[in-house]
Amino acid sequence: LTSTGQVKAVLEKVAPGPPKLMTKRLARVFQALRIEVNGEMAELETILTAASSLIRPGGRLAVMSYHSLEDGPVKRLLRSGSLVGDAPPKDAYGNTLSPWLPITRQPVVASEEEIKQNSRARSVRLRVGERTTHPVP
Repeated sequence: LTSTGQVKAVLEKVAPGPPKLMTKRLARVFQALRIEVNGEMAELETILTAASSLIRPGGRLAVMSYHSLEDGPVKRLLRSGSLVGDAPPKDAYGNTLSPWLPITRQPVVASEEEIKQNSRARSVRLRVGERTTHPVP
């Protein structure tokens, strides 16, 4: 495949559907190709891993994610201090020892008014965490 038209033709043959559904499918295919070609997930993991050593206690990390593949690692890092696993380490008294304290329980999302002004804002999620004094697991 050497053009977007060829990708579209293959997708239409393999998974036909109404135009609106085809547009959605094509958008996902092109998004997946972009993520892989640009190495976006590897870059995200690199910066999230480095953030714990680059940001001093009391400093904050703010990450905007545009899809769930990006949001998952960010959420895990801010909850447990690790990109894998969800349970943060605890001390003998059951206190969480995560190197990050999530500032917001849920991600911040765009308001209806903002989405009207900028339709791309509908998918973005903002998560913010504050660096604690606990070491990175």
